[in-house]
Amino acid sequence: MSKKANPVLIGGFILGSLALLIAFVLIFASGSFSHLHKNMIYFDGSVNGLNIGAPVKLKGVAVGKVTDILVVLDDAHSKFITPVVIEFEHEKIFTPEGRQINGTDPGELKRLIDQGLRAQLQIQSLVTGQLYVEINFRPETPAKLMAGDNPLYPEIPSIPSPKEQLENTIEQVVSQVRNMPVQETFEALLNSILELEKLIKSPAIASSLNSLDHTLKDMQHLVHNLDEKVDPLASDLHGTLKESQSLLKNINQNTIPVLLDAQETLKSTHGAMIQAKTTLGSLDQAVGQNTALDTALKDLSSASKSLRTLADYLERHPDSLLYGKMPNGD
Repeated sequence: MSKKANPVLIGGFILGSLALLIAFVLIFASGSFSHLHKNMIYFDGSVNGLNIGAPVKLKGVAVGKVTDILVVLDDAHSKFITPVVIEFEHEKIFTPEGRQINGTDPGELKRLIDQGLRAQLQIQSLVTGQLYVEINFRPETPAKLMAGDNPLYPEIPSIPSPKEQLENTIEQVVSQVRNMPVQETFEALLNSILELEKLIKSPAIASSLNSLDHTLKDMQHLVHNLDEKVDPLASDLHGTLKESQSLLKNINQNTIPVLLDAQETLKSTHGAMIQAKTTLGSLDQAVGQNTALDTALKDLSSASKSLRTLADYLERHPDSLLYGKMPNGD
């Protein structure tokens, strides 16, 4: 006879199958089947504060995590370097056309590196000092690859962290200070101070300062005297200017009427001279060859000519009645 099926075993099998199904659904829903690709980053400086499981961020978005931290001896440069392995979820990064970026493809990774793709350690918490890996484009920095042609994982070049950059700057400054000739510089400075002290205490400097003090006092006295004399002089000059303006105004008022009268007199004289000339011509025709009368007429004609000349000159220079004849005789 066949054995009867055990209900307990059947129930346990069913429950186990349901549990496996639920676990499979949960794992699938959590994204465990997403494509995770590994990349390598070599850091020169200290990675103190970076732990396995630390996030890898791109512009503040978590796109992966740190899976391993190693230490490698660089025999060529006699130093240790720290390779960091990261899992990079490339499905979270897309192009504007919707294409996923695959950082494990050598050709695409090289193109991204040429465009400035770099990795850098950043502080995750100032309190705990924990670090994370920041992935970003920094085209102004050089791409320094350490793994060679056959890396274990595709390499992303790294750049120093801000803390490391500050430490390097301080170290360079300290090195430059150490290389300075401190002793020679101090001795030269001390000698300069001693020479300056001798120069200050020398009699020539004391005499020069004394002379300068007297000169300044004399200058102050001179300026004071000038201040006392300038004000009265300015007042006198102001009064003189007013008197000159008044005199010029009076001259203009008195001269213009005189000139106008002289001009009218000249016009009357000129008319009289023309009438006298006409009269003389008539007399000349009347007397004929009378010598005495002819001589008188000639003298009268000469006088008339002189009057004409005077009239012309007064017409051109009416102010000569006040100031006399011009020196050039015009």
